[in-house]
Amino acid sequence: MKHHHGAGSARSAEGAMHRLARFVSTGLRPAIIVLVAYFVLSAAVRIALPNGLTLDEAEQSFFSQFWLLGYGPQPPFYNWVQNAVDGLAGISLAALTLPKFTMLLLCYVFYGMAARQIDARPGFASLAMLSLLTLPQLSYMPQQDLTHTVAVLMATSLFLYGLFRALTRSDWQSFLIVGLAAGIGCISKYNFVLLPVATLLAIASDRHWRTRLIDPRLLLSVAVAAAVVMPHALWLISHVDLASSGTLSKMAASGAPNGFGRIMKAVLSLLLACIAFGGLSVAVLGLASRGHFKAALAGGDEWTRLLGRIMLFSLAGVVVVIISTGTTKITERWLDPYLLVLPLWLLLKFERAGADTRAALPRLLPVFAVIMVVTLLSVPGKTLLAGATGSYSRINQPMADMAAVLRGQAEPSLILADSQHLAGNMRLQFPRAEVHRLEDWQDALASPPAGPMLMIWGAGDDADVAPPAEIDAILQGRAATPSTAGRIEQPYLFSGGKRQFSLSYLWLGQ
Repeated sequence: MKHHHGAGSARSAEGAMHRLARFVSTGLRPAIIVLVAYFVLSAAVRIALPNGLTLDEAEQSFFSQFWLLGYGPQPPFYNWVQNAVDGLAGISLAALTLPKFTMLLLCYVFYGMAARQIDARPGFASLAMLSLLTLPQLSYMPQQDLTHTVAVLMATSLFLYGLFRALTRSDWQSFLIVGLAAGIGCISKYNFVLLPVATLLAIASDRHWRTRLIDPRLLLSVAVAAAVVMPHALWLISHVDLASSGTLSKMAASGAPNGFGRIMKAVLSLLLACIAFGGLSVAVLGLASRGHFKAALAGGDEWTRLLGRIMLFSLAGVVVVIISTGTTKITERWLDPYLLVLPLWLLLKFERAGADTRAALPRLLPVFAVIMVVTLLSVPGKTLLAGATGSYSRINQPMADMAAVLRGQAEPSLILADSQHLAGNMRLQFPRAEVHRLEDWQDALASPPAGPMLMIWGAGDDADVAPPAEIDAILQGRAATPSTAGRIEQPYLFSGGKRQFSLSYLWLGQ
């Protein structure tokens, strides 16, 4: 009986998968419905977890206090969207979660719309959209901690949709979309700039497409992109060092060899990043189109040639950056705008080689489902099992418990924190307080606070942390007597009391 019951369950699951395959293959809208449900569930899972913030969440929480033309090493588009959401709904974990998953969903939707411009068969566009799940940068990593990267992924998909539409329909709306997407991409992450350049080179190098470059409506794309980029570009002119220093320092390894050795080290890093980015996609889609892999390598048409050249020219641009900037390390997320088109290119190659990729959808859906489940459970799994594994994430930090202790002493009007991560968490816990980084104390105290000021530092596992050097300068010449520095200890969430998280603080004007 158990054997028959197991076999029946397997047949039932297989039947459900085939019904789902028929549903999503009928058009783009059914596949979008599946993804909407998935990303709503993803957002709900994050909101249900503790509100200790990841690095990117804390950055958005902190910067959402200010409307600026530039915020540092990253362009401001995501910050502006986050600020708008916080302005409408107030600061909360839900408000910090909504923009990311909305942009991620739009990335998939625009990608499917782009694929439909090349191949109008409903099943093909749905498969192309769902195939993004095979890219870790589109499935696993956004569940962990991404913001600006998600924005550039969305902009890239929109750019591809506008581009393919312009090449097939050639209406003025297409050129408007291209310009809007290019502008948004450039103010999402600076590495996006290479994509429009590579696209122009790819079109110019192909006899089939190059006549499209003389279309006067291309000037509309340029004008719209320039209008979107201009406010930040004016800021960037006088803040180039601030905008570039963080990225370049991450890309240059200490003790790296000079000259040819450094270049080869960086190129190897680029090659490994390409494999990490697209290896799973090549394996999954290749196995689904088995028997056509060799033919696909040599086959193709004007579309596969164009998409291949866009990727090739983009990566050539990365090599130029490597040679000119001293770069030694490339990570896969910096390749997002250049290789996002990879799954679509693979599907088109297999189609042109004679494979019926739509017929592979029932075989691929279980793979997509496994990827969705694994990525969805990764963050809650690490958080809830931290006590058993001994690996505690920032979400496990008991920030709400810490804030409750501090709130029991006073309600701060100004908070100075020794790190941006801590400042972002305090912004979420004390939404009515003005929060600044300790390093910016002079700007923060240009106007004396109307109520108590709280200084916090040394968040971590250490039981005894010396006060930051800035505190002496802050206290000098102030009439108010500071409180004695205190230290709060609370157990990491889900640690079973095995490990303590600590935070030092000092009140002024309490």
